Order: sequence, then C-alpha cells, then structure tokens
Amino acid sequence: MKRLLTIIVAMMTAATSGLIAQGELANPLEPAKGRPRIFIGPVGGYNRSLHSSGFQSVVGDVLCPDFQQGNANGYYFGFSGEYLLGKPAESKSSLIARIVYNAFPANYREPGDRLPSIAPDNSIVYSSVEHVAEINYGIVDLEVVYKLNLFNSNFGVVIGPTVGIPVSTTIEQRMELVEPLNARFDKVLVPDGIYTNNDRAIILRPEGEIEDRAGVRVAVKAGAQYEIPVGRLLLVPCVYYNFGITEVSPANNLRINALQMGVDLRFAI
Repeated sequence: MKRLLTIIVAMMTAATSGLIAQGELANPLEPAKGRPRIFIGPVGGYNRSLHSSGFQSVVGDVLCPDFQQGNANGYYFGFSGEYLLGKPAESKSSLIARIVYNAFPANYREPGDRLPSIAPDNSIVYSSVEHVAEINYGIVDLEVVYKLNLFNSNFGVVIGPTVGIPVSTTIEQRMELVEPLNARFDKVLVPDGIYTNNDRAIILRPEGEIEDRAGVRVAVKAGAQYEIPVGRLLLVPCVYYNFGITEVSPANNLRINALQMGVDLRFAI
C-alpha cells in the first residue's frame, strides 16, 4: 500500500509539473520560458463593402442609369490558426490561416428622370425618381496571410491571398418616388411591375440569384494588426483592405472590394 501511495504521489507531482510547464509555455507575457509556436481562436469583425459594376435595369420603356458604385455594412466571423516561423521566442513572422464567412452587401442608388405620378386628388404631378439596386453576397473564404512584426514590437503587417466560394448571392432592383411625399406611381407606367409601399415603389427585378455568378472569388488581403497579451491569449485588433482580383459576375461587371476591421482571439496550444 505504501508503495502504491508513493507511485500515485509521484504521478500527481509529474502531472502538476506538466500543467505548470504548459501554463508557462502558453503565457505570451513570458516568451523567455518558451513561447508557443501555434495559436488558434475565433475571429470576427466589420466589413464595409465596396462594389464596382456596370449594369442596368430595363422594364418596358423605363431605362435606369448605370449602377456603377454601391456600398453597405457587412460583417465576418470564423476561425484562425497562426504558426510562428523560426524560433518561437525570437519569431517576428508567422503564417496565419483563416476560414471565415464574409457578408458583402451593397446598396446602389442613382437619380432618375422626373416622371408623371398621381397626387392624392388624382391629378397628375411630376415626381423625382430614384433607381435602387440591393445586392446580398455571402461567401466562405479561405485566407492564408504572411505576418511580419515591425520595429521589434507587437505591431505587424500582413498580406496574402484569399479564395472563396459564394454561398448566397441575390439582387433586387426597384424604382422609388423621392418627392412629393404624398404622390404615387401611375400603374400604367410599368404594367408588369410589382408595386409596393403604397405604390411609391416598383420592383422591376424581384429578388433572385445574380446571373452569371462566378463559382470562385479570388482576392488579396493586406493590412495591419497589433498583438495585446491578455493572460494566456492574444487579443489582436486588425484592419485590412480586401481587394477583389476576379469579377464575381462578369455579366454585370461586378467586382467586390472591402475595408475590414475586427478582432482575433488567439489561444496558445
């Protein structure tokens, strides 16, 4: 029995020592004790989508101007893994891989002609018209970026490719009355249109899939980050520019770029 107790105490001591050693290895505040090489964790942030394109909407005799620039607020979330290059305690560079879902929406608004509409007293008035296109574009991206810390600090720059597969791509186009506020469209204007918002909007193109959608989007991502050690993890605020190389819809000359800001949480393993 005494021998068994000795063995159990020895095993518990060894296990405790191992846990302490692991805690020291995972502490980014004490790299001299053996900085870990691999970090993993969740990522999330904000996308400011910047769409460039060249498409129109034609319904009957109604021709809208070219939709060329659109933007909107989106988001991203996912998971990342970082691998330090060189000796971990001295490393200034790494490779970071992420798999993320990106929402890249866009809202286009272009002024149109003044068109006849119906006032509350059923008289004809001329109203200002605005042409609207809304795009929702969701994509799952695989990113691999190279990080280099500058000036012997926690500030780093990153650059690398991203390749994504779109999972949700829809577009809707409308024509809306801007003023006067109490007028409504004359349904003779677009007989086959879908009238909404008390006849102040006409859906010219119901929400549906973007035609000629590319199966893959290729982009380059570049930006900066700053690593903040917090206990056993790194809190990493970051900002990137996501530049689309390929068109996501050649028929619409549609290309998507984005300004991205977010935070990575990286746990040492």
